[in-house]
Amino acid sequence: MLVFTVTKPGGTKDYEFEAYTQLLEDIGIDVSNVPRTPEPGTNKRWLYTWTKREEAERFARELRIRTRDRTWYIYPFDTEAEDRGPVAPLDINSVYDAQGITYYLTPTSRERIINAYPHTRLSPSLFVSNETQAGIVRDHGPTWWTQVCKLLTGLTDVQIGALGGYRVLLPDGRVWHEEMPEVPAA
Repeated sequence: MLVFTVTKPGGTKDYEFEAYTQLLEDIGIDVSNVPRTPEPGTNKRWLYTWTKREEAERFARELRIRTRDRTWYIYPFDTEAEDRGPVAPLDINSVYDAQGITYYLTPTSRERIINAYPHTRLSPSLFVSNETQAGIVRDHGPTWWTQVCKLLTGLTDVQIGALGGYRVLLPDGRVWHEEMPEVPAA
């Protein structure tokens, strides 16, 4: 079966992928369970697939406009079976002040969780003092970030993985930490 994805030469950077997934959500695509393929050439992340070239063309055209980047292109390929699953992680924002860091889920991540797990109790935010944060990171390393995600979402490791994992974003939008399911080699 011939399918199409939209990508960039050499793969997407984090901020480009953010624009990609935001556009998917803006046009009404639930990024937690879609037809997908490993990113061509990199296998860094999953990308959405279309069965109609015209739909992929429209998406690429809008992505070029939004990002002011003309290098987005349509990548056609043959596949034997459709792979489905999440293409984007849950996003956790972090905000700093003199006392510490506040973590909170982005609105689109909250919506994805509510749609997938309607009975989950979401926390509006999580505040951690600077001193406590430094001690926890020193004592527990990367496992701390998974606890932040669990506290905010009320989800298990399996449920978080089913939604595409998570990433913690710095105030400037850069990725501070991420845990996402592995993308298989093509």
